[in-house]
Amino acid sequence: MQDLLAEVRESIATVLDEQCSSLAVHGFTDGRNALDQELQSLVAELGWLAISLPEASGGIGLGSQGLAVLNYELGRASAPGSFLATSVAVEALARSEAAGAEPIAGLIADVVAGSVTLALSASMDVQRTDGAVWLLGDASAKSALIAGEGDDIELIDLDASKAEQLRIWDDTRSVISFPMSACKKVMTLRGLRPTLVSLYALALAADSAGAARGTLDRTIAYMKEREQFGRPIGSFQALKHRAADHQVNAKGADELVWQAAEQIDASLPGALLWSVMAKANVTEVAARIAGDCVQLHGGVGFTCEYDPHLFLKRVRLDEMLLLPNGALRDEAARAFADALGNDDDVLEIA
Repeated sequence: MQDLLAEVRESIATVLDEQCSSLAVHGFTDGRNALDQELQSLVAELGWLAISLPEASGGIGLGSQGLAVLNYELGRASAPGSFLATSVAVEALARSEAAGAEPIAGLIADVVAGSVTLALSASMDVQRTDGAVWLLGDASAKSALIAGEGDDIELIDLDASKAEQLRIWDDTRSVISFPMSACKKVMTLRGLRPTLVSLYALALAADSAGAARGTLDRTIAYMKEREQFGRPIGSFQALKHRAADHQVNAKGADELVWQAAEQIDASLPGALLWSVMAKANVTEVAARIAGDCVQLHGGVGFTCEYDPHLFLKRVRLDEMLLLPNGALRDEAARAFADALGNDDDVLEIA
């Protein structure tokens, strides 16, 4: 399976390097191209949203590790679009007890075919203000998963004409507001919350880890070219040490992501704990790396024309999605306590 994952990852990276260059992403954020729609068609053609899904749902069965690989590479390229929300939602639906029943089976098939996208609650807190729900995803999303009561998740259909686009700092993704009165409840998915939270947290961690790697690689390349006092700035010892520290931290972030993915796929007691802790820690590490990459670009780093801004804004949004990191650490503590109470093996977790 690891060989297949490596091949899939290389294939995704190659395509994104060609189709989602820095110039193309900046063109999208400036409103000069429709890169998100072009990528949506390409993703459907290449079957990327089926990577993680089980074979029974029309996928190739790479599970959470496939989900992590996809979102890692999308984050590394700062690819625009609703891929994170759609990939997490469809994977959660495929893992639900109702996966084989209509309308969920049809919805999964439509997502794999690329004819629809899905949305997720921007926050999994059940409290909503002004009778509206904020969703991560496109305004044209067909359906969404939102928090219900307790461990239940609600599947709702959306009316695109009622969508309100919210202004956020990350121009590569969108958050939309829907009045709850315009959302049609399709069904309640009993007990799905831990699964959805684990997958959501994993995807956010993977996206941030990829973004950290993307901005760091581009910054190091810039440091090798930018000269000051007749020498590349990458030759200055103080800057080399900062870049080396970031390399270590980025590698640690990667390992947290893969550990969480393996825990989820193996259905181990620590799956929820590892995934939420990965999201909390990796998004913060990625934000520090991206923030310092702005500094390592010198004066021009503070202009939005340079790549670190794309990545910094992206990981800052990742930090805020799902739940604040402090709340996720509280959830991890409860998961750890539950594992102890159930006499689960928590040696590795501890």
